[in-house]
Amino acid sequence: MQAKIAGRKRRSRKKSKSRNILLYVILVVVTLYVLFLIVDQQIKINNARSELNQLDDKIFNQEQTNAELKKVSDAVQKNDEKAFENYVERIAREDLDYVKNGEVVFVNIAGD
Repeated sequence: MQAKIAGRKRRSRKKSKSRNILLYVILVVVTLYVLFLIVDQQIKINNARSELNQLDDKIFNQEQTNAELKKVSDAVQKNDEKAFENYVERIAREDLDYVKNGEVVFVNIAGD
């Protein structure tokens, strides 16, 4: 009778050990999964912040362009030819690389 009881205790210890190992494995897998989710979310947040900063820069540049165009529009409505000519000249120089007659153009061939 004692042999049966001892055998049952051994089997219950083996089952208990296997259950404990299984619980530890499940706990490790769940922990790794949660860590993966946290890291993935942080990467997504950083990417979203970067995109937001780029969009903020674009908005700022567009607002500056809009303000400049508003000034030109106001100058045209007021028949302020000088302000309009200055705007056209600046656009021709900066965007189209035009120069006035007689101006000397220096080109940096070193690329610095």
